[in-house]
Amino acid sequence: MPYTPNAGGYANENFNNAISIAESYRFHVAYSNQAFEYWLILHFEDHQGGGMNRSDYCKKLNTYLAQFEMSYDCDGKMITQELFDILTSIAPNGKSYQQFAIERAKRNMEHFDNTNPALEESSTLVFKLVEELEKFK
Repeated sequence: MPYTPNAGGYANENFNNAISIAESYRFHVAYSNQAFEYWLILHFEDHQGGGMNRSDYCKKLNTYLAQFEMSYDCDGKMITQELFDILTSIAPNGKSYQQFAIERAKRNMEHFDNTNPALEESSTLVFKLVEELEKFK
């Protein structure tokens, strides 16, 4: 079931409208459904898409980060330099964790028709932002 934070049930419609409005002004939109932490999880887990409840994100992410002797504060949502360094580091198989996340996010987005982003979970377009930023390295 999609995340609908407002009791009036308009959250999904508002989310989709916000994306449409931004795109009508020729802005590119990067989002994660249900939350940004889904993008972080894809650095470590080959999640195949499909709904993953946001209440599971923090525990799952911190399970992966334990191997680096660190944790993520889901309330603060701070991406520290230490966390950033881990996300962009090379995994044991020689590929960067960031590249894993990009590939997984792209693959998962192929399962959706992009007509109703509020219902397309779990998904993320953050990879598009990251790829754009990588051009400036």
